[in-house]
Amino acid sequence: MRRRRKRGRRRPDGWTERHVRRLFWRAGFGATPREAAHWARRGKAATIRWLLNGGTAPLPRVPPPRTEEGRLDPLNEWSHDALWWLDRMVSSPRPLQEKLTLFWHDHFATTDQDTPMMLAQNRTLRRHALGAFPVLLREITTDPAMLLHLSLANSDPEAPNENFARELMELYTLARGYSERDIREAARALTGFRADWNDDGSVRTYYDREYHDSGRKRILGKRGRFDWRDVLALCVRHPAHAPFLVEKLWSFFVATPIPRATKNQLARTYRRSGHRIKPVVAAILAHPALYRRLDEPTMVKAPVVFLAGALRSTAQGVERDSWGWLLQGMGQQLFRPPSVAGWEWGTAWLSSNSMHIRFDAANYLLDTPKLKVEDRSTPANLSPARAVARARRAVGEPWTSRATDAELLRIARRLLDDREKLPGGRWRQDKQTRADMCQRVLRQLLLCGPDAQVH
Repeated sequence: MRRRRKRGRRRPDGWTERHVRRLFWRAGFGATPREAAHWARRGKAATIRWLLNGGTAPLPRVPPPRTEEGRLDPLNEWSHDALWWLDRMVSSPRPLQEKLTLFWHDHFATTDQDTPMMLAQNRTLRRHALGAFPVLLREITTDPAMLLHLSLANSDPEAPNENFARELMELYTLARGYSERDIREAARALTGFRADWNDDGSVRTYYDREYHDSGRKRILGKRGRFDWRDVLALCVRHPAHAPFLVEKLWSFFVATPIPRATKNQLARTYRRSGHRIKPVVAAILAHPALYRRLDEPTMVKAPVVFLAGALRSTAQGVERDSWGWLLQGMGQQLFRPPSVAGWEWGTAWLSSNSMHIRFDAANYLLDTPKLKVEDRSTPANLSPARAVARARRAVGEPWTSRATDAELLRIARRLLDDREKLPGGRWRQDKQTRADMCQRVLRQLLLCGPDAQVH
């Protein structure tokens, strides 16, 4: 007997719970059953508008963040900074803002800096996540963690450090259309930032024109006595910038390559809005390509998306230290990207070791009070179809393919069949034990099976 899929009443615009779930995974960290039903009734335009602007809406009821030892201490305890952010992903009324903060965290990947500076940078990224890119770029350029990370602070006018100038053009704004000379000249223009270390180990960063190379420079085909603000403006106004940024934003939300006409249209939207991020993201979230193949998702969930989504869908909060090292094992240690280029996304997340840790994460979830199947807690006379439905409700009604539906039902039948013997001729356990075991197995597969890895 095949489970009937819950599609909900179809609105005149064709908007259903399946569309909501796709959108909430791509623009956030998944939808709870309550959210999916609520926004399916409201329609596509209202759903996208709420994601862009935030506001009152159904939220998962989760407990406040803490660990086995008590409150989170992001400044002093290992991984508590990641747990602090994980909690925001699970419970924030602005999931798109958190998702874009993750995007910018990867885009402006900063490594090997102290936790207070990284938390401050995180707040900056969140504040400007949907704002004007030139403002965000100015803020990140003067951010203490970035100034130290790419040696922009104390860059000597006699021998300018080229690290930031190179990444500014290669990774942050252009990707093409510049030369080594442009990098060298931009490095001269970027001089003037300073860093002074205090006796307590803290650092003060500031700009001092006495340490700025005020000579004439030629950058990206323009001549002048440019300073750091001019360099940023030249990069943002360069013809290669808008296509580069809108394509990167597109690939963050949509699994298929961006069509040329769409890229050109998004680039025009970006330029005409004064290089604002929100109008571009709004157009991407409304694009039909985001909703294609709802029954065959192909975008791999990043580890933190996988974990935050599992916690949201099961209405659980951040209540244990274990999530920190599990995220590290899955390959995404927040606030500690592997390099200036950030993480590799897509199928790179699915190594044999990281998949093993994803299974471990599901085991930890199944050991929490809300999901743990205690002995003799399952009705012993459930049919296979009802057993599958019970497991699905427990883990938040996740999407599964038709092939997975059939396999889950087959597994339930096998586990609940009291006529079948085990290898060696031994009879199976009693009916109650098998009912409990069936729930554990089904919940595990729903939380970490192949379908749980994509969205």
